[in-house]
Amino acid sequence: MSESKDDHLWDTCVSSEDEGRRMKRREKNRVAAQKSRKRQTQRADLLHEACELLEQRNQKLRTEVDSLSEEQRLLTEALSAHESQCPMMHCFFSSSGLQPDNMAAFSV
Repeated sequence: MSESKDDHLWDTCVSSEDEGRRMKRREKNRVAAQKSRKRQTQRADLLHEACELLEQRNQKLRTEVDSLSEEQRLLTEALSAHESQCPMMHCFFSSSGLQPDNMAAFSV
């Protein structure tokens, strides 16, 4: 069976159409992949930015905790120094039957 010119032309057109569809599909896929990679990069950038902000906030909070701990230490020292000389504390302890060591239970 020999192929006629019309059959050959038809096959060429069909394969040309298939090639055109394939090229369009590949181009669409390429564009979709680019968009996907761009979105992924943007998400990664946002996460990196959020991470940096959280690290900065964490560092500020750690600094604040250190500062408050130091303030607490100084106030505790001042209170200890004051307790031994405070006449009101002596009256309170003797009338209530409490000991100065138990005062921490009353502090806030």
